[in-house]
Amino acid sequence: MTRSSKPKLVSARRKDLLQWTGIAALVVTAVAVSQFSFFRLDLTEDQRFSLNESTEALIDQVEDPLLITLYLDGDFPTGFQRLKEETRRMLDTFRALNGNIQYVFINPSENPDPQARRDTYQQLRNAGLNAIQIEVQEADGVKQQQIFPGAIATYRDREWSIALLLEQFATAPEAQINASIQNLEYTLASALKGLTASHRPSIAILDGHGELSPVETASLEASLAKGYDVERFNLREFPVDSLSGQPDLTLQVRRLNSFDLILLAKPRASFSDLDRWLLDQYLMNNGRAIFMVDAVYAEMDSLSYASEFLAYPILEAIGLGDQLFSYGARINTSLIQDLVCAGVNDRRSVRPWVYFPLFLPQTEHPIAKNLNAVRMEFATTMDTVRVPGVRKTPLLVTSPYTRRQATPGSVSLATLYNEPDQTRYQEGPAAAAILLEGALPSFYANRISPKTSVAAPKAAATDAKLLVISDGDFMKNQRNVVRSDIPRGAPLPLGFDQFTGQQFGNADFLLNALDYMLDGSGLIAVRGREVTLRLLDSPRADENRGAWQGGNALGPILLTLLLGAGYRWLRKCTFAK
Repeated sequence: MTRSSKPKLVSARRKDLLQWTGIAALVVTAVAVSQFSFFRLDLTEDQRFSLNESTEALIDQVEDPLLITLYLDGDFPTGFQRLKEETRRMLDTFRALNGNIQYVFINPSENPDPQARRDTYQQLRNAGLNAIQIEVQEADGVKQQQIFPGAIATYRDREWSIALLLEQFATAPEAQINASIQNLEYTLASALKGLTASHRPSIAILDGHGELSPVETASLEASLAKGYDVERFNLREFPVDSLSGQPDLTLQVRRLNSFDLILLAKPRASFSDLDRWLLDQYLMNNGRAIFMVDAVYAEMDSLSYASEFLAYPILEAIGLGDQLFSYGARINTSLIQDLVCAGVNDRRSVRPWVYFPLFLPQTEHPIAKNLNAVRMEFATTMDTVRVPGVRKTPLLVTSPYTRRQATPGSVSLATLYNEPDQTRYQEGPAAAAILLEGALPSFYANRISPKTSVAAPKAAATDAKLLVISDGDFMKNQRNVVRSDIPRGAPLPLGFDQFTGQQFGNADFLLNALDYMLDGSGLIAVRGREVTLRLLDSPRADENRGAWQGGNALGPILLTLLLGAGYRWLRKCTFAK
């Protein structure tokens, strides 16, 4: 090497050293900054790795340690492993935004003692988690395994059970997992909302007109008690004025309007003019309400005494038909018969019963999106009515294979055993649940008030919400008559049919409706968010398994060799004479 080239080489080495020192400094700085801040750039088309603003606001409200214990751990099929990893990813995002949120995965089946496992399973059921049975392939054959795809979150003195797997009747397991992953953010954020809420909305279940009894609504009331204050309210029991000793209508109005939402389930007695006025003015004050009303008398108990009974209209006798019509929804008195229906167990087999229509929601509305099949019993058709300023959204619609039966008419057990004539079931879809929103007009806008002692009625609402369902039994839970491990007559989960063993989505539908009507944070919008899951094409992957495995094994090696050769060539060109 010549003398002239020596300084040149030293200078190049010094320059190279400075470059590497600068890179190292940048790396150290980036690591240091990452310890104090969280930043991530989401470049996906559907923003699947970004949280909704409402979710981020809820995360910020967690001021004390919050622990989420997930029981989705163990040797599971691929679908459940994917659900587990997506849940972990979502919770990692939560934790990065707020260090008070922590989580842990537990395998409830890892204890080798069978009795200890059974005790653990029972504790999880008591906490509100439902188990499912899966088949696991092992060396010595297929083994049945019980798993709990859920979690329990604890915050301060509160506890909240979380169901991670959406139950969807007659849905392929892969589609069920996908829907559950799409719903993860809403599921987890709802738990945060329930645990951190400082205000609990109040709900009144109306009494006084032969509505469902407390034992018949016990399941839903127990679910509501987690996040709401629930009270039975009798429209006909007026508070007494302390001075006059007479019923005080003004105080009754004030009491009714204090509730954030009212539920009316299967009234049987007639509503007086004053009863209707109270309901009307509650809605005119931008109230929220869910009315579940039978327009026709039809009960399965009637078939216990005879092979058929007469179904007849009762809506006019109840006295709510005209009032609902003025708001924008008409309940008809024609019974729905649908070939897409739930079954009835006649002690020999489960037979489809066209009077128990199944609703498989296809709407994008957040109340019903990704919802399990909903069952009704002796529901009637509904129509919307043109009312300016009122948005009308059918949420539950039958299949196209529907028949409308006029009433009065006979309901016979023969329908259960005779093969239906499909040519008679071509009348098209029929609505059975309609959501009314907006400027509902008062039913008493051009009528005389039932009492002159109260102020003139409001002519219209500005932002009322009313959900009308044409099945009074929609929120009625069954009472145990089959299982021996729980007391006879004990309420069963809403939507569970003990005679067929199927779980329907009635409870989820109502809880979603409540969230939609009462949620001021906008969290319910997360349910309507579409996340595209780009899944592996399994048949194609199996067909080209060898090529993919070879590419994954040799690809990194070849890439490393190419980068090494390129770097050597670059140095040779840089430091060549």
